[in-house]
Amino acid sequence: MPTPTSAPAAPTDSELGRHLLTVRGFHFVFGALGDPYARRLRGEADHLSLGELVRGRGPLHRSALGTWVTADGRLAARLLDDPLLGPRHPASQGPQEHVRGNVWETWRTCHVTPLGEDLLTPAATDHDRLAALLGPVLGPRTCAAWQVDAERAVHRVLDGLPPHFDLVSDLARPAVAASLAAVLGLPDAARAALLDLLPACGPALDSTLCPPRLPVARAMTQALRHVRELIEAAVANHVTAPAGDALSALLAVDLGGGRDPGDTVTAGVLSTVVGAETAVTTVANAVMALLEHGEQWSLLRADPDRAADAVEETLRWAPPVTLRSLITQGEVEIGGETLEADQHVVVLVDAAQRDPELYEDPDSFRLDRIESPGFTHVALAGRDHLRLVAPFVRMQCTAVLRAVTERLPGLRVEGEPLRRGRSPVVRAPLSLPLAQK
Repeated sequence: MPTPTSAPAAPTDSELGRHLLTVRGFHFVFGALGDPYARRLRGEADHLSLGELVRGRGPLHRSALGTWVTADGRLAARLLDDPLLGPRHPASQGPQEHVRGNVWETWRTCHVTPLGEDLLTPAATDHDRLAALLGPVLGPRTCAAWQVDAERAVHRVLDGLPPHFDLVSDLARPAVAASLAAVLGLPDAARAALLDLLPACGPALDSTLCPPRLPVARAMTQALRHVRELIEAAVANHVTAPAGDALSALLAVDLGGGRDPGDTVTAGVLSTVVGAETAVTTVANAVMALLEHGEQWSLLRADPDRAADAVEETLRWAPPVTLRSLITQGEVEIGGETLEADQHVVVLVDAAQRDPELYEDPDSFRLDRIESPGFTHVALAGRDHLRLVAPFVRMQCTAVLRAVTERLPGLRVEGEPLRRGRSPVVRAPLSLPLAQK
């Protein structure tokens, strides 16, 4: 039996800082030279126009950064569902990171920021095991069982809203944190801690392709560690004192080889970090879109049961993850190009979901769109971490939007929206002043 190799030492501040600045420099230089994908990674505001530029270069083209990029709607759906593309480099072991590599030699501008674990890049076997674990409890057919718990938690948050409040810090994030804690069965102290930890964890999805500042990267990894400690403590408590919550239900799932509390911890961390950021962003984007399109807000107020429709159209119109990073696992033909194994491919999800070849009037926000025959989108599709949390995210977002529609029909905007800097992947909303009549 081979001797297991020890994990590499965590990068020093000097190593990590130099790596982040180097990748940032790549984005700046090639963006300045006109490469639309590099400009996206620089966080330019006109992201949709940049997506159109990418689509204008054909189904698939190679960015100056060495990454193959597509904004084609049909190709996007195929790539995200193709087993020959995945989140990891083929045959690689351990966390995916390139801090000590020479970007000038490798041209690897993926897996930019090490998170200290494989949370966003699970191996195929780990992903399949987590999918099998989550399916009976928080899967597409089972997640609705927790809807009532989520809605009760959201209503308690709305009970405490003042007449004037912020969309993200007072509504979206507390509502998602409360529904998450209620469904998973986290204690009140953990829920309070999450309100402080989630903003620090927020840049995790962006950091896969866009280098944050060194202090942000360090704060993020520390917050991720604290989230894992909270979930580990909750799981340990549920092992000895199971209750009627999702963590207890996950611990009861037997995958044939026994029950592994470690998998339940990973599922809880994934739901808390990836799921919460995705849900908060989707809720905020949905509220902004509805208030921007008054006729659609009126439709939802007249029928709050259409909250799920509003969630789906938001996922298409303003997806919470706009760039999806993939690695070819073998030789594969894509868009007329033959790519060898270990090539980096990025799908511009927001642009692909406004492809006029697939969507009528793609720039309009319309709740009736999901009633169209064949309507679909790829916002949470694929074979990665987003697929694992997608049912939970949809359920939480639907619960929040339904409650907001019922409780705050006179909602209005009182200022300008602010989005997080260096957030080209999520384009995360940071703030929007609102008022309720």
